[in-house]
Amino acid sequence: MESLYLQGGIFEDAQLIGPAVGYRFNSNYDISLHTEFLFSEWKAGNSNNPQLSILNLGVTAGQTNRWDNNLLLRTELSAYQSVNLKLKNYQGLTTPSLTSVLGVSSIYKKLSISEAITFMPNVGVLAGMGDYQPPFSSGNLRQGFDGFVAGPQLRLDTKFSIGDSFSITAKPQYRLRYNFTHEQSTGTLTFNVLFNF
Repeated sequence: MESLYLQGGIFEDAQLIGPAVGYRFNSNYDISLHTEFLFSEWKAGNSNNPQLSILNLGVTAGQTNRWDNNLLLRTELSAYQSVNLKLKNYQGLTTPSLTSVLGVSSIYKKLSISEAITFMPNVGVLAGMGDYQPPFSSGNLRQGFDGFVAGPQLRLDTKFSIGDSFSITAKPQYRLRYNFTHEQSTGTLTFNVLFNF
């Protein structure tokens, strides 16, 4: 599950559900597909409440290079495009849209604690370009940014090996993006879980 956000209340009902699936060609190259569905309805006490449903499609191509001393260089290129499925009572509001490309390069250090647990702290840099008109919702589409952004990324991946062909990796991540177009910075903390078969 790449994205998950649920909110229900007196002001808004919002659901952001984003399954992802990937395939590793060999030890160096992989690709993943990510689909986000955002559903939102505002409750203002009348029949003109804004409602929307958006489909956000993403693809990520990755390359991993292994060096001596358990060092790895990981490079990823992600592209996202959104499609508006339903916009109701959106008069006077900006029509949501997203087109973005983001590149990330990180250096990993593998630290084996045991045969089953491996820590992989990593630090990297990111740069990307996007055109984003955010939806009228508390849910935010992944890789949603407007203009040219760049900044650092920190992660502490922890891999739990269960048998020879299955592992679970917990991936807490912090990104600090400086937007050169709008001259502002944004920090985001995310937590992903990766299942490897």
